[in-house]
Amino acid sequence: MHELTPGSVPLRRVHVVCSEIPPDVVGGLGRYAERMMDALRRGGTPVTVYGTARRGRSPRTERLGDVTLHRLATASSDHARNSRTPQVLRRVAKIAGLLAFNVRVAGRILRAEAGRSRADRRGTVVAVHDWMGAPAGIVCRLLGRLPVVFHVHTRELNADPAGGRSLHAACLDTVETAQARLADLIIVPSVSVRDDLAARRWPRERLRVLPHGFEDAELLRLAALPDGERERIASRVRERYLPEGRGRLVVFAGRLSAHKGVHTLIRAVPLLTKQYGDDLRVVIIGAQLPQTDDNAVVARLIEETGAGEHVVADYRFLDSAELFTHFLAADVCVFPSVYEPFGLVAVEAMALARPVIVGPGYSPEVVGDGALRCARDCPEELAADLSRCLDDPDEAARLGARGSAYVRENYSWSRTAEQTLAAYATVAR
Repeated sequence: MHELTPGSVPLRRVHVVCSEIPPDVVGGLGRYAERMMDALRRGGTPVTVYGTARRGRSPRTERLGDVTLHRLATASSDHARNSRTPQVLRRVAKIAGLLAFNVRVAGRILRAEAGRSRADRRGTVVAVHDWMGAPAGIVCRLLGRLPVVFHVHTRELNADPAGGRSLHAACLDTVETAQARLADLIIVPSVSVRDDLAARRWPRERLRVLPHGFEDAELLRLAALPDGERERIASRVRERYLPEGRGRLVVFAGRLSAHKGVHTLIRAVPLLTKQYGDDLRVVIIGAQLPQTDDNAVVARLIEETGAGEHVVADYRFLDSAELFTHFLAADVCVFPSVYEPFGLVAVEAMALARPVIVGPGYSPEVVGDGALRCARDCPEELAADLSRCLDDPDEAARLGARGSAYVRENYSWSRTAEQTLAAYATVAR
């Protein structure tokens, strides 16, 4: 039963604007959309999702239980993904494509609601995700007088902690701030994001923390395997990086952006090799954001630090199934972010009972006592925490067990979906 407040009405339908949806999943927003759509398909409330997609990749419209998914493609968004197009033009094309997408989606939502009777329009909510969906939310709020919920997953592109911002970043900030002022509710994934936005004078009384879940079918399958089978899977992965699989394996997964802490990890490698020598391998799983040169920056740093013999970087993302087997194989999984709104990848590694180290960007309540959290963005501190786990396998195993217990007690996609619909119901009218 969804929570009702004075003046609200029962939730009857939800329009969701989320630019990244399956099968074009390249980041955290896409993974969130994928998991939430699966959870909402049995939520009891009709949900219509509008997203972008490459032409011809998948059906334009798809029905998944209570969820109806509409994929909209634009010529501009196709050019934005074309690596042969100059970088400046790709950025312009991406923004143009997203604006066109927002205008089309807002028009669809407004026409759909205009075609209903006044009584039938009651109980409708529009939910938009990040700046990529904010223009549609603003239009629906101003022209349609519809209640809007604003999901903020990350502000990494327009909230540089160093204080320097480009014109592009300032424009994104303006759009998000306008949407925040107009939104009836703002949903964020962690306490640290809530506090950061409140400090930026976003309306604290409208900020609601709703954490993500962790379940993935392949993750749950691996977690349920007998110990012997899990060890065989881990051994096959370890043999790809270490002679006969023997030695110490550290695994990082994430984009190669500086705020993910990958530079700090690479700088920590020479400190670790003094202790472990050739017995150490650090596997970096991930790649750059489009329109950046992060891959080249990481490659140069590996060369400059002399860490090349001990670091394996393929500059690519792995599908979830292969990623999870790398977590199983790791002696330690490390995610040393200096900015991390939630950090689903760390939560997934914890769910597999792996020892996990996170950076100072993680909100403390996200990992609880189930991971080691670095206080500073410091290669020496990170190396010390890694050594602590690598030198004491029994203590590392206990850390992994605490992490698994913490995740299973605190996170669930079905619970997140239920709480999200309940939050929408508080602003329905």
